[in-house]
Amino acid sequence: MDRTMEAACREELRRAGLPGQGALVRLLVLLRAAPEPHLNLRQVLRMMDEQSLATSAAELDRQLQMLADHGLLGRLAGIAAEPVFDTVPEPHSHVVYEETGQIVDLHVSPETLLAVVRQALTEQPDKVEILVRVRSTSTPHAGNI
Repeated sequence: MDRTMEAACREELRRAGLPGQGALVRLLVLLRAAPEPHLNLRQVLRMMDEQSLATSAAELDRQLQMLADHGLLGRLAGIAAEPVFDTVPEPHSHVVYEETGQIVDLHVSPETLLAVVRQALTEQPDKVEILVRVRSTSTPHAGNI
């Protein structure tokens, strides 16, 4: 485990009011190092197995939900039957390609986002679905739009 990444994750957990040790640190380090930022429970379980970090699906789900509840992970709303977590917790937008399951982060200005939406609606008006999610002010990092 990379010591610098481990120390950063310990600090993130402490700032969020969570224990900066044990399984949560190992999980957060694994998620921060993941090549793909959008992961479901099954994918994280596979990553855990590959790193010999055994845990039950129920316990892992509890830990992922806890990290999301404390603003260390994002949740992608309504895109799949099972929750998809985003390792980038800061607010940003996404484009989801239903046919391929690909999720693309959009770290763009509101103006650029509107231009992307306008172009998609112009090019494929019958295939674009817009979901706007307004996050709760009581949990500033509870999820992403």
